[in-house]
Amino acid sequence: MEIQPLVSVIIPCYNDYEFIYQAINSINDQDYKNVEIIIVDDGSDLKTKEILKNISQKNIQIFSQENSGPSTARNRAIKESKGDYFLTLDADDYFEPSFLSKGLNILLENESVGIVSCWYRIVKNDIIRGVCKLEGGNVNEIIFNNGASGNSLYRKQCWIDVDGYDEKMRDGFEDWEFHIRIVEVNWDIYIIKEELFNYRDKNNSRNKKANKLYRKSLHKYIYFKHKHLYINNFEETLDMLLTKIEKLERRGVTLKNSNEYKLGKFVLIPFRMVKFFFRKLKE
Repeated sequence: MEIQPLVSVIIPCYNDYEFIYQAINSINDQDYKNVEIIIVDDGSDLKTKEILKNISQKNIQIFSQENSGPSTARNRAIKESKGDYFLTLDADDYFEPSFLSKGLNILLENESVGIVSCWYRIVKNDIIRGVCKLEGGNVNEIIFNNGASGNSLYRKQCWIDVDGYDEKMRDGFEDWEFHIRIVEVNWDIYIIKEELFNYRDKNNSRNKKANKLYRKSLHKYIYFKHKHLYINNFEETLDMLLTKIEKLERRGVTLKNSNEYKLGKFVLIPFRMVKFFFRKLKE
């Protein structure tokens, strides 16, 4: 690679004292070396703050803010960055050493590509539990399924073109919404079909909370914010919604036929009998 542009690595950190060094070392171990690392402490606990305070590396800057979510943290870091490219990395995840050089080559050779992502491993307790093979896609596909990882390599111009991450999205899915806006302004997504990223599957992960607690409200926010795209793809949108309804109905049938459901009904029989008895007494 003849051109050696500066890549700004953006790491929002919230209570990730246990994993932050592995994230940093995965950047230090990249075979592409012209990088700066910008960490934003997003209102972490005292243990994480102590770890961050003891990090001393020439190419690392650390900033602090009150807890405001990863969108605000990323925007803050990118505003402080000097590179024309940025690599987002969550503080509990890590890249393989060749991702940056491969990704940067793709961006330098393809002017239409704005995002480079890759397949990734799902790691739990340091054991590989599976592989996610992302597919990329155009805007008419990304609105239904996020085709890139939130930990990817971007042109800074993409971030400028769409006015950054949506800071209202504090509970999750902000990467998906960011990608929708990027591909809508005609940037392409390129997927390296290699497992060059490792996503840590934690029991209390933000992604799990988003899917469990905020899924409906987050989808509603995205659908309404980009309703012109869903209206333009009305048939596909309707098919997607009907498919979800069908899956829920099938899940309901499966649940009713499961041993756990039948056992639960059996266990509740005495309580129903007591309730019936007291209702009759009142009559």
